[in-house]
Amino acid sequence: METIKKYFISLGITLGIALILAFIINVLNYFDILNKGIYKGLLILSSVLSTSIGGYILGNKSNSKGYIKGFILGLIIVLLYTIISLITKNNLSTSSIIYYLIIIITSSIAGAVGINKKTTETNQ
Repeated sequence: METIKKYFISLGITLGIALILAFIINVLNYFDILNKGIYKGLLILSSVLSTSIGGYILGNKSNSKGYIKGFILGLIIVLLYTIISLITKNNLSTSSIIYYLIIIITSSIAGAVGINKKTTETNQ
């Protein structure tokens, strides 16, 4: 039960950061401050950043195998994004599959960094 709570906390933080950053980026786009290429790049960057923060937090709270915990968090996020994509009737394309793989890899790496940061802090 404690593990599920850690996943929900990390998932909430990840989605919260993603929504806040997406809102800020959309406001900047609304006022024509960003062009289309920068807009899409910032949306991808904000999603990757929020996923890495969530993976880091989950890895930092874990006792072992932070990369697996980050991988599972990445899979949960990709599952949510896929469900939202199917509800809004967007087709899965090659670029979206690559985007989902980047999210999973980023979350896994962040989980590994989070647990390694935790072990180095406790050793000092």
